[in-house]
Amino acid sequence: MKLKKISSIFLILAVIIFIGIMSSGCLKTEPVSIETIILSASVDANGNPTAESASFNAGTKEIYLVIKLQNMKNTDNLSVKWTYLDKGLEIDTKSFTPANNSTGSHTFKIIMSEGFPFGNYEVRVFLNGTQVRTIPFMVN
Repeated sequence: MKLKKISSIFLILAVIIFIGIMSSGCLKTEPVSIETIILSASVDANGNPTAESASFNAGTKEIYLVIKLQNMKNTDNLSVKWTYLDKGLEIDTKSFTPANNSTGSHTFKIIMSEGFPFGNYEVRVFLNGTQVRTIPFMVN
């Protein structure tokens, strides 16, 4: 009888502790967020931007977009759409979903083997299908 009473008390205490943890937010996960977005003409071996710019030389063949994220889950999706505004032409779309929950940077790279022509461009950033940023840039 005494053992049943002690077991009941421990069970009640465990439930109270669990409810306390749940209500305090200790088990909650923060939503995914974007810390920074950087356009760059190059990146280092770790994917960090080394030539941040919003203006690139004509003939540039590669442009990088480095996005630093917090609390990205394997159910989140990050995508970008690159547009040549002067021609109204969407030139590339890329998407990223992590294999595991993570915090860190992801680098998108657009390549134009013949080089980017002169003009105005933008890259639109989408998080879970919602546009969160538009970054204009130019090639001159």
